[in-house]
Amino acid sequence: MSTDSQPVAPARPGRRQGPTTELTAILNVKPGHEAVLRELLEHSGARPDAERKKLGLEVGTLHEMRWVLFDDDRRLLFCTSFDGDWDLYIEDFVRTSQVTFDTLFVHVEGYPEGGIRDPRAKDWIIEQQISALDYTRLYDATAKQVRKALAVSEAFQEVLDTPEFARVLEDPALKPLLDTPAFQKLLNLAAD
Repeated sequence: MSTDSQPVAPARPGRRQGPTTELTAILNVKPGHEAVLRELLEHSGARPDAERKKLGLEVGTLHEMRWVLFDDDRRLLFCTSFDGDWDLYIEDFVRTSQVTFDTLFVHVEGYPEGGIRDPRAKDWIIEQQISALDYTRLYDATAKQVRKALAVSEAFQEVLDTPEFARVLEDPALKPLLDTPAFQKLLNLAAD
């Protein structure tokens, strides 16, 4: 008999693949709020990429998110994917993006009066959430691993582009290393 008293996380909707979970919610826009919500979303989508990517870096586990108005702007589709625990992901958004979510969700039905910090906000999100019937990703890496791989690739490409690296490739003392399948694979990957 186990005496482990670790709290068990509640089951949350959303399909998982590897370390990542999808979150899809369909929300009803309050009547008369369609135009202002569209304007807010278009303004948000027009921000520079660097500004929009800053959110992903602040949340840390975010892969992507999108907002889609449909049915003559009467409904809003919110989709995102993230790594790890659902509750921690929502708490990261509360910490980093309270103003964004409160500014947008105030225009949809049922959003708690206290906003994203309202104790009922998580329950409200779950009520709106619909699990995907199929969720497929092409890689099983976390957002942090993807960012690191991109940074390493960029740094390695900079090294490859230096004249010093070209000279190293001609050094006979390094021929055993340069001829290894692993090094050749690295060069081939960098060439793509």
